[in-house]
This record gives sequence, C-alpha cells and structure tokens, in this order.
Amino acid sequence: MAHEWFDGTLVRASAQATRQNRLLIACIVAGSDDGNSQEKQTLEQLFSQPQILPVVSSRCLCILLETGTEQAAIFAKLFPSNTTPTIYLIHSSGNTMLAADNIEVETLLEHIQTRLAAVDSADKESKPDIAATPLPTPAPAAAEKHLDAHEAERYRRMLVKRRQQDAQRLRLVREDMKEDRKTYEMVHGRTKIIQTETVPVKARETKAARLQFRASNGTTKTADFTRDTPFTEVRAYAESAFEMPAGKLEIGVSFPQRKVLDSSADALTLAQLGLVPSATLF
Repeated sequence: MAHEWFDGTLVRASAQATRQNRLLIACIVAGSDDGNSQEKQTLEQLFSQPQILPVVSSRCLCILLETGTEQAAIFAKLFPSNTTPTIYLIHSSGNTMLAADNIEVETLLEHIQTRLAAVDSADKESKPDIAATPLPTPAPAAAEKHLDAHEAERYRRMLVKRRQQDAQRLRLVREDMKEDRKTYEMVHGRTKIIQTETVPVKARETKAARLQFRASNGTTKTADFTRDTPFTEVRAYAESAFEMPAGKLEIGVSFPQRKVLDSSADALTLAQLGLVPSATLF
C-alpha cells in the first residue's frame, strides 16, 4: 500500500482534517518542472514505511506543497520557512515543524504520536456532557461553500494577527534605532548637515539656464538666467550671494574640462560659454 497525498487546496485540506478530527501534515518541497522532485520521492518513501503508513492513513491527512505554487505561497504567509523539505504537523492544539532532510522514521513517528495525543486530548475536552441538538444537514454544495468561507475567514484573521505582530516588532525596532541614535550623539556629537540654499533671482522672460554655485565650504546656491545673459552678470550675482568683494571671487567649471572663467569670459553669454541649460560652477 502506497502513501497518498490529499488532492485539493490547502483550505479544503484544513477543513477536512478539522471535520474528521485528523492531524494535518503539510509537506513543503522544492518545486520541479515534472512535479516529481527528489524531495517528493524522499517524503513518499518516508511516509510509506510500515511504521508510519498505518498511523498516517488512519489518523492524519497529508498535503504536498511545492514552492512557487499558489498554495505554497498561501501556506508561507502563515508558516514562513526557507528550508525544504519541511514537515509541519498542524492542529489547533499546537504545531510542530520538522526539517525532513535525513529525518529518521522513529523520530517522525514519535512526533506524530505526540501530536495525535494532543489531538485526542483536545477532542475529549471539547465534547459536551450532554448530547448536542442535531443540526439539519445542508446540501453538499451549500455545505462546501460555507466551509470554504469559514476557513477563508479563519486564515484572514490569522494573517491580520500576524501583520499586527509584525507592525509591533517594527515599532520596537524603530524605537531601538532611535535610542541608538541618541546614544551615538551623546558619545560622538550631532552629525553636521550642510544645508543647500536656493536664492531666487529676478524673474526673466526665459529661464533657459540654471546654474548651481558650490563654495569651497560646501554651501551651494542655485539661480536661473536666460541663455543670453552675459557672464559678467553671473559673476556679480555670485559675489553678492557669497558676500565677496568685487573682483575677489574666482569662478570655474569642471565639465567638460576643468578651467577658470577669468575676466575674458565676462563679455560672453551663457550660451556661448556652454552653460546652457544647466551647469555647476565652483
């Protein structure tokens, strides 16, 4: 007798395991082109062992999930793991994750029996002392639809809870980073931030040239000029913006080649100097 996997979605597997009071076993394997990877074959051999097969067939429901599939992605949102092959023993009484690589038959059987004992205990505690009033049995289609909706809602709540936990952890990390920053500033002092100041100039009809001036101390200023503006006006603006005496400010460019724009450039326009549409002056 060979081991058989549940043929259906993860939601339906969970619903059927709950309805039949079985232990849900979800096995995660690496995806393959032919759907018959070495990891899948290893798990099938493991669950077909004489010690394991009778217990799994009668008390468990096994589903195989290949990474890269939609069902595996849904499962990863609830039980994230980067290791394959992995075996999850799932029940409302508790979950167990096992790395299936080279796992011994006796070890797997021991974990399954431990989980089944918890399943039986939870089932015994949940049974009422008096007989429950029998409910009308819904039509198969309606029952299946109701079951899917119920399981989907349960998974949605689990995802919401997990997102809330992630948000809480993120908030704690940010608080730790804030405390670390305070400690660093107490030891090393506050980090100096060089502010970039944009100085507006008188609006012109056509702002075709945007020039950025960068001083040796790191301060920058930006201004707009027309392409026909003579460089002598640019020099006068820079002397005023950096509060330098007339004729004492040396202005140069670094692209396409580094050179100083001396007084011979004052009569030329920005277009003639190749400073259109933008340039950085130092």
